[in-house]
Amino acid sequence: MTNVPQPARPAPAPAAGHATPMALNEHQVRRILATFSHVDDLLKQVEALTQPDPSPFGRERPDVSPEEAGLLLAFANVARKRMIAALDRLGIPRPEQTLSARHSVGVSLLYAEIALSELDARSLRGYGAIDAAAAAEVTALASDLQGLMRRGISLLKEQDEGGLVDRLDALAGAPGEILRRLLRISTRHGLTEIRPLIAAAAERAGSTTLDVGVFGRVSAGKSSLINALVGVPVLPVGATPVTAVPLRIGRGDEAVEIRFRDGRVERVARERLPEFATEEKNPQNRLGVRSIEVSLREAPEGLRFLDTPGVGSLTSSGSAQAFAWLPRCDLGLVLVAAGTPVGRDETALVSGLRHAGIDCRVLLSKADLLEPSDAGRALDYITAELRPLVGLEEPLDVRAVSTRAGLTSGFERLQTEVLRPLADDHSRRALEALRSRLRRLIALAAAGMDGGAPPELDDSKVELEKRRTAANAGIGRTTDRLASSAKRALEEVAEAVAAAWSRGEDGAAPARAAIMASASRGLSEVRGLVDGVRVVAGGSEDAGRRRLPPLFDPEFLDAIKRLPPPWIAPGFARLSMARHAVAPLLPYLDDALHRYSSRLRTWGEAAIEEVRAGGSVAAGGSATVRHAELALLEALVAEIGGAATPSASVVGPAHHS
Repeated sequence: MTNVPQPARPAPAPAAGHATPMALNEHQVRRILATFSHVDDLLKQVEALTQPDPSPFGRERPDVSPEEAGLLLAFANVARKRMIAALDRLGIPRPEQTLSARHSVGVSLLYAEIALSELDARSLRGYGAIDAAAAAEVTALASDLQGLMRRGISLLKEQDEGGLVDRLDALAGAPGEILRRLLRISTRHGLTEIRPLIAAAAERAGSTTLDVGVFGRVSAGKSSLINALVGVPVLPVGATPVTAVPLRIGRGDEAVEIRFRDGRVERVARERLPEFATEEKNPQNRLGVRSIEVSLREAPEGLRFLDTPGVGSLTSSGSAQAFAWLPRCDLGLVLVAAGTPVGRDETALVSGLRHAGIDCRVLLSKADLLEPSDAGRALDYITAELRPLVGLEEPLDVRAVSTRAGLTSGFERLQTEVLRPLADDHSRRALEALRSRLRRLIALAAAGMDGGAPPELDDSKVELEKRRTAANAGIGRTTDRLASSAKRALEEVAEAVAAAWSRGEDGAAPARAAIMASASRGLSEVRGLVDGVRVVAGGSEDAGRRRLPPLFDPEFLDAIKRLPPPWIAPGFARLSMARHAVAPLLPYLDDALHRYSSRLRTWGEAAIEEVRAGGSVAAGGSATVRHAELALLEALVAEIGGAATPSASVVGPAHHS
């Protein structure tokens, strides 16, 4: 039988009024479509160039006359019509618009964020030496622009089905009206920073259940603590990173609901929970799980527990998720495992909760690993490390807990003194928490509306970012220098003692004063760097001083009671003898300076982040509302739940535990 050549794919039926299509193979069709698509892209450039380019980065002068512009637009239209007619004659289907413009915008913003993340001083040094001031400027600009790209991506998601706009439309009563108006205000005034907080408030507005978030490093005992609190070993535990995604447990008929980033919701048996929740089965959250909701009949009524991925893990992608969930809870429990130092992760968690106006309790977990006396010292250490973040006038609740059988007295007190009162009064406290969130949002909106120049004309954010970056680097250098300064400080101590001996005086008091002076210099430098950031942010140098920096008062100073002058102390030997007398202090001084420099660095970085985040408002400071619309929202807040609260000014968030 004779072989008859066949086309690569059947040609479609010809359009009405056109000739029978010609046979073309697949590659020929692709070449024609690619050429026409390229020509169309070039025509788009022609059309764009007929109008003045709003971008300052445009390369072309706007020298096309209006008459030329009209002719060129008509020409481009004719060219497109002829290409479409050619496709019809050849029997080639017209290209379909298969891509979403919103998706393409999101991808473009994501690529822009990635490009900006690679623009810093280190990358520029690859092209040669760079001035320090210029490097700081570029790094700050890139960081600021990265934040803008991320906000753009989040704004797109708000319009998705089931996104923020839909959730607010479905929210009834005064809370829904307040949040919808705040969203419109944020749109009108470009206050994109408060929109994530609006979303968090919307999630909590319709619930009378209180969310208790459990945060901490990997293997701090978060899952074990929640298992004990709900009375059922529902969460997997282990020595390696376990929790991969945020997971909430509340009361109800037993169910496990997996919510994916693409909007899918899947119900699974409880035995399958590790497939989605653990780092081992779902590494780096490759399954795209957004959150997991677990309902248990045994869970306490009125409370819902949030288990978050451990922070500070090199193998888990969940640190960002843990911090993102901070503003969504009503009480935060920050765990510090026994035998581990307080670090930046714990201080960042405590600071984040405080900035969000959320009550916070710090727990020394796995306390059964310590002797009672060691546990007491560990509690004192944690309190001393975190006290600078809170301030002397605010309470700091630090307690030891253990879930090990027979050693649960601290755990039981946590339930009796903290959690059970919350559960018993959860409806009223949930209303208090909601009013607190709404007042804080109104305060932030008022601050943004009174902030002066619009964001695109305001260079203060970039300048603040530059100063913040430089200040953090300066704090790092100062505290590193302080931590390694024991030998230099001891030389100053010896000189002070020798000078006292030359006057026939005891050297103990000068020795203590010299030691205190060495630490005070570091404190002064760090304080100056923080104050410099405050001034750039628009506040006075004394703003925020109510959160005092840590004091340097090591116990070994009390042991320096007497350093009497020797019987024979000629001038040339006096300094040598003083060095010998104070030499035993070196290990104690070295340890004290290391500990103090760590606490000082923590305080300085936290104070700068508070300024950056608008801490004076976010932490509960009052702000006068000078806008009629916001004053109306204040009145609506007071009506929620029949609360008789003042509405003349914005009231800071109250602690509700």
